[in-house]
Amino acid sequence: MDIHPSSIEEAPSLDKELFVHLNRIRIQGFKSFADSTELFLEPGITTVVGPNGCGKSNVSDAIRWVLGEQRARSLRCPNMMSVLFNGGSNLEPAKKAEVSLRFANTEGSLSLESPEVEISRQLTKEGESHYFINQTLCRLKDVVELFMDTGVGVSAYSVMEQSKIDLILNTHPEERRFLFDEVAGITKYKQRKREALKKLGETESNIVRINDVIHELQRETAELKGQASQAEHYQQLQDQLRQLELDLSCREYSQFIKELNETQENLDQILAASAEANQTIQETEQQIDAAEVRQAELDQEIKRESIVVRDFESQIEKTERQIALFKERQLNIQQQRQRAAQAVESLQKQLQDLEEQRKSHLQEQTEIDVTLKLEESKLTARKRVLSELVKRIQETEQSVSQAQTDLYTATNQIAQTESQLASLNSKLEYSAEHLNRIQEQTQTLAETLTVAQTAATESNRQTQKAKADLLQVDTEKERVIQQLETLQNSLRKLESEISGIQDSLGVSASRLKSLKDLQSTYEGFYTGVRAILKAKSVDPGQFGGICGVLAELIVTDPDYEMAIEVALGSAIQNIVTETAEDAQSAINFLKRTRAGRVTFLPLDILRPRYFDDDSLLHRPGIIGVASELVGCDPKYEVAIDQLLGNTLVVEDLDTAINLTRRYRPSARLVTLEGEVLNTSGAVTGGHNSRQSSGLLSRSRELEELQEQIDHLSKRIGQKDTKRNRVVTEITDLQQQRQALPSQWQDLQIAHRGHLKDLEQAQTRVDEISSQLAKVESEGQGLHTQTTEIEVTRDELQAQLEEAGKTRNLLHRRITRMTEQIQSERSKKQEVDQASQELEIALVGKREKLQGILGALARLDQSRTQIEESIADHQKIIDSDEASKQEISEQIEVTQRAFLQLEQDKFTVAEKVEQLETERTELLATATKAQKLHRQMRRQYEKQNQMRHQLEVTHTQLQMQIKAISANIQDKYQVSIEEANMQVYIREPEDAREPEDTLASSDSDQAEDNGQPVKHISRFELVTHIEEIKNQVNEMGVVNMKAIEAYQEHKEREDFLVSQREDLQKSLDSTYKAIQKINQTSREAFLDTFGQIQHNFQEVFAELFDGGETELRLTEEEDILEAGVDIIACPPGKRPQTIAQLSGGERSLVAVALLFAIFKIKPTPFCVMDEVDAALDESNVLRFTNLVKKYAEQTQFIIITHNKRTMETADVMYGVTMEQAGISKLVSAKLSDYT
Repeated sequence: MDIHPSSIEEAPSLDKELFVHLNRIRIQGFKSFADSTELFLEPGITTVVGPNGCGKSNVSDAIRWVLGEQRARSLRCPNMMSVLFNGGSNLEPAKKAEVSLRFANTEGSLSLESPEVEISRQLTKEGESHYFINQTLCRLKDVVELFMDTGVGVSAYSVMEQSKIDLILNTHPEERRFLFDEVAGITKYKQRKREALKKLGETESNIVRINDVIHELQRETAELKGQASQAEHYQQLQDQLRQLELDLSCREYSQFIKELNETQENLDQILAASAEANQTIQETEQQIDAAEVRQAELDQEIKRESIVVRDFESQIEKTERQIALFKERQLNIQQQRQRAAQAVESLQKQLQDLEEQRKSHLQEQTEIDVTLKLEESKLTARKRVLSELVKRIQETEQSVSQAQTDLYTATNQIAQTESQLASLNSKLEYSAEHLNRIQEQTQTLAETLTVAQTAATESNRQTQKAKADLLQVDTEKERVIQQLETLQNSLRKLESEISGIQDSLGVSASRLKSLKDLQSTYEGFYTGVRAILKAKSVDPGQFGGICGVLAELIVTDPDYEMAIEVALGSAIQNIVTETAEDAQSAINFLKRTRAGRVTFLPLDILRPRYFDDDSLLHRPGIIGVASELVGCDPKYEVAIDQLLGNTLVVEDLDTAINLTRRYRPSARLVTLEGEVLNTSGAVTGGHNSRQSSGLLSRSRELEELQEQIDHLSKRIGQKDTKRNRVVTEITDLQQQRQALPSQWQDLQIAHRGHLKDLEQAQTRVDEISSQLAKVESEGQGLHTQTTEIEVTRDELQAQLEEAGKTRNLLHRRITRMTEQIQSERSKKQEVDQASQELEIALVGKREKLQGILGALARLDQSRTQIEESIADHQKIIDSDEASKQEISEQIEVTQRAFLQLEQDKFTVAEKVEQLETERTELLATATKAQKLHRQMRRQYEKQNQMRHQLEVTHTQLQMQIKAISANIQDKYQVSIEEANMQVYIREPEDAREPEDTLASSDSDQAEDNGQPVKHISRFELVTHIEEIKNQVNEMGVVNMKAIEAYQEHKEREDFLVSQREDLQKSLDSTYKAIQKINQTSREAFLDTFGQIQHNFQEVFAELFDGGETELRLTEEEDILEAGVDIIACPPGKRPQTIAQLSGGERSLVAVALLFAIFKIKPTPFCVMDEVDAALDESNVLRFTNLVKKYAEQTQFIIITHNKRTMETADVMYGVTMEQAGISKLVSAKLSDYT
């Protein structure tokens, strides 16, 4: 924000003399000036004259409009578009209105280096408004500043009309103040002060916003500081771990070399013993081979004989199976015969059951046939009833239609009769009024006759009456003034209320804008979160799976916001995604752009957590589960349950501690003030200056601010409506007050006329008598005519009553028939519904009948099938008896063959037994040789196994040696020889002891310094390495970029703090500058006020031929905002406020104040619109003399009806209206005729 205190520190000057005059006014398309009209003005006095309604005041309106008037009411228009020429009898409406003022700027008094300055304003029919300075487009502000402190302007004193004089004299003292500010030259500085104050507000808003950013940065910096410290500690542990691992690797390398040599020696010994065992194994294998050859021969013979035995056994088994099979078939036939007999019996029973079912169906068929015939007859009868109801309804509806036609005819007749009655009543009213006028005229003539006869007395009475009327006009004027003052006080109060509401509206709107800016720029969010949200707003397609940040997806009651934000912690900035793949894609984006880290909540893999002890929720002090106090879209509930499902919100810390001691809940407890009691018993709490991050309440506050702004805007609208109504009432009263001087003059003229009536009274006696007789005759004839009209009216009234009865009768008939139709339709609906139900029942009966017929057909079919099945089973029973006899014969033949096979099998089995005995003896010899062979083989295999193990160990040691060497080379970029050398160099001479030597008391110090500790045992070294690795693992993921990020955040924080200090200094400097300009303006105002006071007294005494006046400030403390009261004391009267003066006196006071200002600071020109309307002839003469006196330094343009004022003019313009609605201009330079 740019605030330049020097721009408002300039002291206002009153010594600047203006050498500017208005030399041309050009008007086109403005109000009644359809064509381009120009007024060329000379220094001195110019008058604009013309009859009422010709449009001469439109010249004054045009000047006000081009100077920037924004209030259509001040231009006597309902709206600004009404200033466009609206068209005439032969002219189309203007497409644009344009007014230009050209000034001679010979001395450069205006702030433009040009001998002539022209300002213009245009308004098109499309509603576009433009301002120009020397044909260059500009702003209204530029026009206002061009004439600021010159006395020229809409609110200044260069344009004065009667209503504005009244406004100056009748308004509240504070509103009258603007004239004095303009003269003192402090208007410009007040405007700049207001702009500076507005910018101060914006700066304060920026400071608040910067404070929010600084607080967020401080929080992030504190977090990064911890991460940076962790990263440094992590680096130290890594360096220490490297040294220890290097020492351990060198020790292991030496140990593996030693073990490799020992393994090679053992391997050579095993190879020699293995060769001896192999020779013994070969000898035993030869003995075993010979035994196996004989054994094979015996096996072949045993095999051949065994095959013969198995053949006999197979035949015997087959024979046994045949016998069993024949017996089984015999049994099956017997069982089959029994089953067939049982089946025949069952089928015969089924046949009887079918016959019974058939009889039942036949009976049911008969019953349904009877029911169908009965219900079909009922249905036919109901359809007849339905047809009759439809016919009756149609006939009734036709009757209703005819009745409505008759009703329409009767209604028309009534309307015609009422019209005739209205006409007759109008004639009667006219006759009555005419009779009244005749009676009044008769009375007036009689009174006039009496006046003529008693002229002197009547003239005196009329004179007194005129005086009373004049007094009544003055009283009415006082009443109007007092009512005006009351309404103006109400108007000021309304405007003050509107101003207060607008201030509140401005504060709310500013806060709303700040919050929207924070929301749009994602202020308050972590760097990574902002990066994701901004990327989503730029490319929604790429980040379509990003649902949003958690803080913007949830809402909660304001009472719970602190508890929910504390419960969520940094998780409030977690980002919810549709799937884990969306989260992975976003993480890849953060890695690519190096934009920071973010925690994501993928909805597809989140697992909710729930609080399972429902009984605890009803305990006093427990508000509820945190997840149930949060509102969100149902799709996000899994994320809320995961984060808050096992968190309880309680009223206070006492409640949380008591619950933990008594019930030991499995959930974390959070209080409304933000204290946390974890399940472990740890308590977190204290003072939080920021209360909350504001992320959760931001959306709620936006909605509340928008509602507040809408409410304030509505209130402003209501107040504006009320204010407009008060302004309208004020305008009406001002118009009444303006009409009172004219009425007073009329009464004055009437008073003079009464004096002449005395001379004419006698002459008019005869004329009045003749007129009186004529009027009485006319009244008699009019009375006879009135009687005839009343007779006709009574006849029509009787006809009207008869037609009304007919119409009421038709109304009742239509209503009765309509009710009958409704009743018939209701009956029709009942009959129709009953018929439908009956038809539905008939359909069901018919379907049931069809089902019975189908069942009968199926029963007949089943009976045929059962009879056929009985015949088939009887055939089976007959054929089974023959088969049984045949099977018995086959069993006897098969048993004889079985006995012969048993005898042949026994003979072959004895031969096989002899061969088996020989093979057993040979097997015993071979077994001894195999036993020795196995013993030697086991010894040989054991030796081979040992050799293999040694070879594997040898290979493993070689691989381990290579692995250690490669690991040292890859991990630490040194060879094993260099590593050993480094260890040897770092090892103290007195510390080179065997590996199992105990560590000295200095070992811990050596470890802490990161130096080699080879003199400690390997176990202690490995243990220490594991401890360091555990420390590293416990640290988790370490942000190694945190050190750099911490420095960047710290630098940005310092920069913003510096910016805040600069803004604060700018605020302080601007406040001092405003105080200085206030002091300078106060001094300038007091000086000017004193001069105006002095000049006002002089001019007042000149206009009133004496008297006194005084200007008073309403308050002494705040002079720059104080109002100005005017106290006037005309000669012969006591001091009183201007509201108590007469109309002429008030006008003279206004003129005196205006010229008192001119004496101090003349304006380049002054437009006076009928300001002399309320002045009598003597006061007009004083007014014109004063105008002539000041015309040497100020250019006067006077719109007037007064002849005395016209006589003072150097140039006179006449405004005529030859065509309706179109003003024309005629000019005359009076010096050419004198």
